[in-house]
Amino acid sequence: MKEKLNAFHIALLIYMIEMDISLFDLPRTVVENLGTNGWVGYIILSCVASFNIFLYWVVYKWGNGRSAFQILETSLPKVLLYPFYVVIALIWIGLASLIGKNFIFVFQLLFFQSMHPMLIFFLYCAMVYCLISKTLYNICKANTILFFLTIWIVGLCLFFIKDWQLVRFTTSFLQGASHPPSLASWAEIYKAFVGYELCLFFIPFTNKESKLFKGVMAGHLLTTCVQLFVIWISLGFYSFQQLQTLLYPLMNLLSYIELPFMNRIESLVFPFFLYVNLISTVMFCFAAHMTLKQVFPHARPKWIEIGITAILFAVGWVPQILRKSQELLNTAFYIEMCIAFSMPLLLILVLQFNKWKEQKANHEV
Repeated sequence: MKEKLNAFHIALLIYMIEMDISLFDLPRTVVENLGTNGWVGYIILSCVASFNIFLYWVVYKWGNGRSAFQILETSLPKVLLYPFYVVIALIWIGLASLIGKNFIFVFQLLFFQSMHPMLIFFLYCAMVYCLISKTLYNICKANTILFFLTIWIVGLCLFFIKDWQLVRFTTSFLQGASHPPSLASWAEIYKAFVGYELCLFFIPFTNKESKLFKGVMAGHLLTTCVQLFVIWISLGFYSFQQLQTLLYPLMNLLSYIELPFMNRIESLVFPFFLYVNLISTVMFCFAAHMTLKQVFPHARPKWIEIGITAILFAVGWVPQILRKSQELLNTAFYIEMCIAFSMPLLLILVLQFNKWKEQKANHEV
């Protein structure tokens, strides 16, 4: 029997997927795009993501636990689906690569200024290959260990309590944003939630006892609580104008902490963020791997994994500077948001079409 995931593993996996490189600049992004007390808008966006998760639950229920591939292939010819599979897999590999490369740029900027970032990224891709060549159950076990290696960082926020002031929140709401209110402004913040849509690929690895979507929702809410806590700490520690100018407020927060035995604690803490970004990269590559297996079902073992890792490394060559990497990553996040919302709607339409065909066939009999 194949081992099945449980709600606990799923919750931790969703948390680690969503908690990627976007956390570093999230407080600034909220202030720039929503203005004063932008955390209220963040909560609204979390509710939007929860509704999107609900749509995936509808797909799971109406599809009787069938995977997305099984649902699509019952209604659409494979000759049309295969190009779609390849395109969407390449998008996921590209997004995974840009998440990793953006982190490597920041990592290299802080610790290895003289080293070429692609050398560090090569080692990063090697770790990705080691994980995507395993089963999802084994990835989850590794993810659980990495979760407990990183969750303690949240407790460091207690160091800021003595300098945290509620008055810095101000009494105005959603005022003074750097950019005029728009869909793009809200999407800039919503990228912090990207990743929950991968729950669609967990379906073949679960059963009714797994409580899949309870785990997905628990992981999303845990992410919301942690990110909201970081936003609140930043809003009460820095002034509104300071947050608008800091590139990575989270890193500035960590640099404020001083211990008797260490002057720059961020040098110790920052490498732990490698794990959460690694899991984000791995899971988007895993989604691409499952998709490409539909196109190449008879591929030799490990060839798809090697191909994905090679493309991952190749895409990493495209951005040569941090600013360009950030621009490409934002574009990739926007594309992924469109996929996250359109995928359940497409599957619901296909399921309804199948139901209509069955009813029509029954009437004809």
